[in-house]
Order: sequence, then C-alpha cells, then structure tokens
Amino acid sequence: MTADEDVVTTKLRQQWDSLSRENAFHYIASLKDKWEENDFLQSGEADVAEFVDPYLQQSQFAPQGKRMLEIGCGVGRMTFALAKRFGSVVALDISEEMIKRALALQRKVGKGNIDFYVGNGRDLQFCAAGSVDFCFSYIVLQHIPNVPVVLNYVREIGRVLGDNGIFKIQVNGYHRIKLPAGYYLLWGTCATHRLREWNVYTRPHAKFGKLDGWGGVPITKAELHATCSSAGLSCTSITGLGTQFMWVTGRKLPRSD
Repeated sequence: MTADEDVVTTKLRQQWDSLSRENAFHYIASLKDKWEENDFLQSGEADVAEFVDPYLQQSQFAPQGKRMLEIGCGVGRMTFALAKRFGSVVALDISEEMIKRALALQRKVGKGNIDFYVGNGRDLQFCAAGSVDFCFSYIVLQHIPNVPVVLNYVREIGRVLGDNGIFKIQVNGYHRIKLPAGYYLLWGTCATHRLREWNVYTRPHAKFGKLDGWGGVPITKAELHATCSSAGLSCTSITGLGTQFMWVTGRKLPRSD
C-alpha cells in the first residue's frame, strides 16, 4: 500500500465515522433527512428486490445455503434483507461507527447468519480465497477517490470468489481527465432530486477540482476489463457508463488444472 493510498483510507474512515455519528441513516440513504428504523430497513429490502433478485434469477443462481460478501454494508440497510435470501452473509464497512450500529441492529433484528467486520479500506484480508459465492457492493466504491484502491477491490473479488461465483458492484462511471497539480475534470449525467417534482430525472454534470471522499473517482471500462481479466473474472456487463452509478457484473472463471 502506498502512502497516498494510506492517506485516502484514513480520511475515508474518519469521514464515514463522522457522518455515522451525525446521521447514519441519512448519509446511507439520502432520500430522507430523518428515517424511521423500519422504513429504513424496508428501503433496503426494496433495493435488494430491485438490484439483486433479478440478477440472481438472470444468472440462474440459487442463493439458499450460499455465502455472500457485501462490501460497504453501512449499518446493514441491505444486509438484513440479503441475509433472508442467503445461508450466510459476510459484511464489511470501513467505518467502525457504522459497524457498531449494524451490530446493535443485528441484536434487535435477530439475524444470526451475518458476520460484520470493520474493513481496512483497501482489501478483503479477513476473507479466505474462494470462500464466497456472490460479491455485492452498492453506492460504496464510487466514494473512493483513488483508482488503484478501487481496482484492488476488484482483484480481491476475484480472489475470494469460488469457481463460477458471481458479482455485482457499482463504481463511478463518469468520464475523467487528470490535469496537473492533482486536479481532475469529471463529466457525465447525474440523477436529480428536487427537479423530480417536474419529472426531470437526469441532468448534465461537470466538475473541476480535486478528488474527495464523496464524489470519488471515475473508473474506465478499459481499467475494469483489464483488472477483471487479471483477477480471473469474466466481466459480463457494464451499464451506466457516463453516470456516477455504473454497474459491473461478472463471474469467476473456473481454474484450469
């Protein structure tokens, strides 16, 4: 790990610890400033039904009895819904404060088939090679403002997935140009919030400046394909290019003896 990457992960942990103490539910799901706990967890169930269930069905993947990994679980908004479908769930987050709240919710919800971990922000060292069947990450990796760190998570997915295991992750899909002195030009299409009242759901987006732990850094299709290939992964689809929420799906290729 380089000094720059160490600074990135330290700042990210401090940022998300602070946001968790301030208003964890809002910064995980920003559609509401104040969430009721049940509504918050139901929003996680709805997102699993929208983003995970169809992909599992399309992949002809039966989750019952299988082990999955969630990268960036926060306080468990989606984790508890995933645990209803899978035999066991390994869930990690860079924020110790988020994991404390996740463990408190786990005691209330009573889901014992989840193991929560505080991640180090750069790899999946606690997870053995070939030990999971499905890897998932939603609205997490696009907050990381360092290309090598994001791509290392892709390599780590290739390490921890068993043969024919599948993955679905989100990364920042904006276009980027790196400029001198650490500045970047980023552009693409972003989702709207207040404009939805007038049925406007997207708008052009452009940003000039230095990377931060909220907007993260865009990852290119070429970088994803090259990294997947080196990690023994088949990248089956990339959708949402030019947006901050680009989905990447694929499968772990069987090892040839």
